[in-house]
Amino acid sequence: MWNLEFKSPIMLGLLFPWLLVLFWFWFGRRYNRETAVAVSSSSIIRRRDTIRSVTYRFLPALRFASILFLIIALSRPGKGVSYSSIKNLGIDIMIAMDVSGSMRGEDFEPRNRLAVSKQVIRDFIAQRKSDRIGLVVYAGEPYLQCPLTLEHDMIDDIVNEVDFETVHAEGTAIGDALALSASRMIDSTAKSRIILLFTDGRHNTGQMDPETAAKAAREMGIKIYTVGIGTKGKPVPYPTGIPLVKQYMMEDLDDVSLQKIAGITGGKYYNATSSGVLRQNVADIDKLEKSRVEMKQYHEFYDRFQWFLTAAMAVFSLEIILRSVVYRKVP
Repeated sequence: MWNLEFKSPIMLGLLFPWLLVLFWFWFGRRYNRETAVAVSSSSIIRRRDTIRSVTYRFLPALRFASILFLIIALSRPGKGVSYSSIKNLGIDIMIAMDVSGSMRGEDFEPRNRLAVSKQVIRDFIAQRKSDRIGLVVYAGEPYLQCPLTLEHDMIDDIVNEVDFETVHAEGTAIGDALALSASRMIDSTAKSRIILLFTDGRHNTGQMDPETAAKAAREMGIKIYTVGIGTKGKPVPYPTGIPLVKQYMMEDLDDVSLQKIAGITGGKYYNATSSGVLRQNVADIDKLEKSRVEMKQYHEFYDRFQWFLTAAMAVFSLEIILRSVVYRKVP
């Protein structure tokens, strides 16, 4: 960013004596003028004003202006530009978000599980400023919504737009979601790679089982953190489409499988029974997987004193020429 700077700002202190001399000169000429020749009456002197006589009184202003420009030149004004070089040693993170019908459960009243998950994920993204983040949504099939990117505003907008219509296939294909997430990090050169899986159910469809997908991820050096939403064996309210009427269904969270998936890759399993616990769990993951950023600050200075030095010389030369030619006095 460009900024006006002075490399020798102490020289600006010369402006104080400059102002004192200017005030003394102006005060002296205004109140202490004496005529060179005493006369009894000014009426005996016929005075005819000319441009030369009128402008002569302003000639000292050129001297003060040249000194002002010289003081500014001595203070070394210029433009400073600061910029930074960032070496990103961040983490590549693929978020796998469950959008199956069971995420309509309203045990996080007044909002359903999907709405709370989306908000928590967006908060998580906002904290990972130096990491590349991608998004996979899944129900009966997984779909890549966003590849790994540093454009966090873009992925935040995508997360916000996700709903139950994003994936039409019914079911919960956890294994396929893990496989798709891992495949998007094959070419990654990040020092650390993780998959953050959100689900409220158990794997019941798809071509690959979760444990096989987890072992494949482990071979690629990818950690999996699983977040189970809801409490196993607890009736959960679901909307029926009729205002104020809800139906209750038993929670079917397969926490044993989610623990095993995370354990295979060296990750951790978290269970969220409320929106507050869900936020705390994701905050714990954020603390466990910290990025490293090396930043170097640079500053360059471009001198502009030459402009003021040239102005000072030009104004001073103009004064000398005017005194010698135009306002020349006869001894």
